Amino acid sequence: MKYRQSVPVIATADVCATMSYYAQVLGFSELFSYGSPLVYAGMQRDGAQVYISEDEALADLIAQQNLHPEIFLWVEDVDAWFAQHRRNGARIVEEISDRPWDARQYVIEDPNGYFIKVAQPID
Repeated sequence: MKYRQSVPVIATADVCATMSYYAQVLGFSELFSYGSPLVYAGMQRDGAQVYISEDEALADLIAQQNLHPEIFLWVEDVDAWFAQHRRNGARIVEEISDRPWDARQYVIEDPNGYFIKVAQPID
């Protein structure tokens, strides 16, 4: 027995808009989509995946309560990713820096209020 993978699920009121953001700003591509209109989708990049679920009640609660669920992405060449995400218009909420937990990291806020922590281990 073993766990194979963990995939975060993003609650949103607009699956299409969220898919577009993850594609255009973060460089993900569509893995699958379900429903007409869309109610569920998967995005992927280099083996990392996120699922997107239409859940207006949870999306509203996140916005109303100013909550910021977190998604953590380990990457290679974090400085290049930071530059690309900035060029693509990502909302940077924490600039890139070396962190005390031996990671070089920055944080983006997606349109749904999720904080995407992007990091690379410091060698």
